Amino acid sequence: MYGQQMLSADLLSNSLRQRIGDYDIQINTLPAVPISGHDTRINIRINSVSNIPITDTPIVIRISDGKHELLETHPVFLSSGHYSYNYRFERAGIFLVSVDIPDNISILNSSESNRTLIFDFPIHISEPFWAQMDSLIIPITILGAMIGVGVTLIFFKKFKCSNKVI
Repeated sequence: MYGQQMLSADLLSNSLRQRIGDYDIQINTLPAVPISGHDTRINIRINSVSNIPITDTPIVIRISDGKHELLETHPVFLSSGHYSYNYRFERAGIFLVSVDIPDNISILNSSESNRTLIFDFPIHISEPFWAQMDSLIIPITILGAMIGVGVTLIFFKKFKCSNKVI
């Protein structure tokens, strides 16, 4: 479900986590290693420190490259403590995904000022070539080990045969 709220309050696997004030935020991406030029789903889970899902709370998602802000969403209201956002990173590098939340929900509609808590999460975006190489590391390692064992057996047989002749 790209760009839509999720209804479960489950923990996010392989996630980055931060706690500030009464908020406990987790963020992860699908795929786990985002690739430039491809869609990335950014999953956000927000609970209170006492593990109660945050509901009816506005958040703003911002994405920057360290120098320039690339995206700022309109306020989005959480209804279940989870939110997913789809984004395409056009190039590789380290990007900052920020989630802005009002510090005190109880004064949102009053005339009092409310400070914003900012949760920053660095996300590493890979080039397509390196992401493909990461998925090939295990098969390449196994192939290299098999070749090494084969070469060792051949040399061992040749060495053993040359000792019989002498």
